[in-house]
Amino acid sequence: MSKNGSHCVEKFHNIIIRRIVLPGLCLAAFLCAGCNFSSSGMPDSEGGRINSMESTPVVDYVVPRLVPNVLVDAAGYRLGGYKRAAVKGKRLPRTFNLVDAHSGEIVFTGVLERGEYNAEQDLYSAYADFHEWEREGSYYLECEYVGRSYTFVLEEGLYDKLFAEACQELITACTEQRVALEDINRILLAYEWYGDVFADDNGDTIPDTLEAVADWIEATGEQPVAEGQEASYAAVLARFSYLYQKYDRQFATECLKRASVVFDQTQSTMQEDAESFHALTELYRATGLYTYRSRIEAYRTYFENHTGFDEADGYLYGAMTYINTRQPVDRELCKIFMDSIMEQGETISELYGEMIHPVTAHNNGAKDLLRHAWELACANYVMNNYQYNHVMEEFLHYLRGRNALPVDFYAGETEEKASISEYLLLLTQLVAVQENLNE
Repeated sequence: MSKNGSHCVEKFHNIIIRRIVLPGLCLAAFLCAGCNFSSSGMPDSEGGRINSMESTPVVDYVVPRLVPNVLVDAAGYRLGGYKRAAVKGKRLPRTFNLVDAHSGEIVFTGVLERGEYNAEQDLYSAYADFHEWEREGSYYLECEYVGRSYTFVLEEGLYDKLFAEACQELITACTEQRVALEDINRILLAYEWYGDVFADDNGDTIPDTLEAVADWIEATGEQPVAEGQEASYAAVLARFSYLYQKYDRQFATECLKRASVVFDQTQSTMQEDAESFHALTELYRATGLYTYRSRIEAYRTYFENHTGFDEADGYLYGAMTYINTRQPVDRELCKIFMDSIMEQGETISELYGEMIHPVTAHNNGAKDLLRHAWELACANYVMNNYQYNHVMEEFLHYLRGRNALPVDFYAGETEEKASISEYLLLLTQLVAVQENLNE
């Protein structure tokens, strides 16, 4: 190499040392100084101080929550049941894959169904139906362009397990006095309709959940009834008395007497509202007294002039009790009730797809959907319908995660989380239907 060339190389190396190595050594020296620098800053040329930078930078930025675009039931799917996921995105493929979560093996491939486009949100949506795959395990779904779902299970007897967990949660809540009056009413309704599915694990011939309700009633029996809940409390006691008499007639009779006293003390103005109507139907079924029957029939004009039950639970509770009683009834009033119940069932069955659409769901949250599920259960109890069973199962999948958020309204942390007793009504129906199919 020439002398000039060697000089150029040496000059280049010096430049590198000045621009890279020396600043790096200075930085290393600064870092090594560490606590030797005052936390109040370094002195400036005029003897003042320069404030140091904050040790923890303030970042005004919230990381957005990433959610999958393949939406599944977080609790899983039962073998033999409806197994559908929802898929949404700016672009959708033609097919989807079901993947074994442990091995990573694709075990099933299907074609996306019922694809549609929503211009307002600029999203496509479709459904992935994998009901053909009938093997227990942990899985996830994946789609090209879209991604994959959360992991879920396929399990035999899944609904039985979910139902047992719900019952145990309610038993614990009853023991700890953490249940509301409305929760007790729903438990009793579920037991009245499908008592055979409730377990008696302690072997004393009384279903454990019903026994827990009895303990709750006994523990609260000496407490004053909350103002405004007298009629509802009387209705619950009368329903419980009717159901519990075959296990303990004496306690059931005591509950019925208290129900009559509580109700009569609040009826000086002869109120005609949903709660009073429900109490009247329960008391009439349990006692057969004509005074209760005549007051029930006084509501006839109201029901003739109102479509459905006006979102007032007491009217629907009472209607179901009245059409199921063995006491003499007004047949025309029974017909009005049955027509309204069946009409509601048909309406929900026709509109349920819009209620739980993965992109444009039209509902008012979990409690609203669970009420529709209960209304559908009423219609199904009056006249068993295969389509109603399907709709209720679809409601469950939506509520457990197959929604646009996606949120598990049962086990997840959400402000819209509904009470466990509301889920019990839905789960009881699904378990009972499955048991009937297996017989």
